[in-house]
Amino acid sequence: MPRVPTTNSVIPGARVNIVLKQDQATGRTEAGVVQDVLTRGNHPRGIKVRLADGRVGRVQSMAAVGGGSGSAAAAVPPSNGQPERGGREEEEEEEEGPTAAVGLDAYLKPARRRQGRGRAGGEGTGGEEALSCPVCGEFEGDEAAVAHHVAGHFDD
Repeated sequence: MPRVPTTNSVIPGARVNIVLKQDQATGRTEAGVVQDVLTRGNHPRGIKVRLADGRVGRVQSMAAVGGGSGSAAAAVPPSNGQPERGGREEEEEEEEGPTAAVGLDAYLKPARRRQGRGRAGGEGTGGEEALSCPVCGEFEGDEAAVAHHVAGHFDD
């Protein structure tokens, strides 16, 4: 993984190569002049900056000072982009091999059955908490059912 410039070298007015947010997947870099440094400290993926033209991205390297901006942009990104892209593709290929052999079920988390059993067990074991009717003594049920049954005795 290539090193990115530090806050010592990324200052307003410096020529840099940045990766825009939408280009992070491809690693395509664009050259420009730093207007504002948006990151307070060093960052492993690059210091976030705003260029003079308003684009925002992370600094990948310092741009060459000589030549026009078009030639610097054309010359620097392939040398920076190709090894990174090649490395990423190799890593992706290595990652794809084991993923295909493992299958998606390896990434699923098992359901939490302990909580479900406890709740279902509490509902299913109504016999433990069953109350009987204090009036007739024949009816059994949970508290709400017994209360409704008892009310029926006094409504008659």
